Amino acid sequence: MSEQAENTAVPRKGVLAGGAVVVIVLAAIAWFVWPRPSGPLVLKTGSAQHLVTISIESVRIGSTAIDVTVSDRSGATKDHAAVSIQANQPLMGHAGQPVAAMSTGPGHFRAASVPLMMTGPWELRLSIDEHDSVDELAVPIWVGG
Repeated sequence: MSEQAENTAVPRKGVLAGGAVVVIVLAAIAWFVWPRPSGPLVLKTGSAQHLVTISIESVRIGSTAIDVTVSDRSGATKDHAAVSIQANQPLMGHAGQPVAAMSTGPGHFRAASVPLMMTGPWELRLSIDEHDSVDELAVPIWVGG
């Protein structure tokens, strides 16, 4: 290799390495300043028997608290129900254990720690057991990093 070719090869490597560092630094800054939802994610759904409002504290990887409000179709709260929540990641075949939501008031239930183990599409499966019937609902969510 000629001396001139060697002299131009070294600066190119330095420029490429410097460019890679700049890209990494910009990506890290964007990660921290990218806007995030200011509060919990609130979803509303229902079935032939129930109207349900779901409030998810965080839709990021990790465990999150989920609040559920349950009423009948006329809006009367369901005080004597048992509610459980199971997080499933259908694309990867992950299914968490069902988490029992504790009653926090008339028609209000809270699961303190529902695990969301990876990014991507998830499905929350709610089971509402009123002792004479069981209603099951599925709600899709997207979990970010």
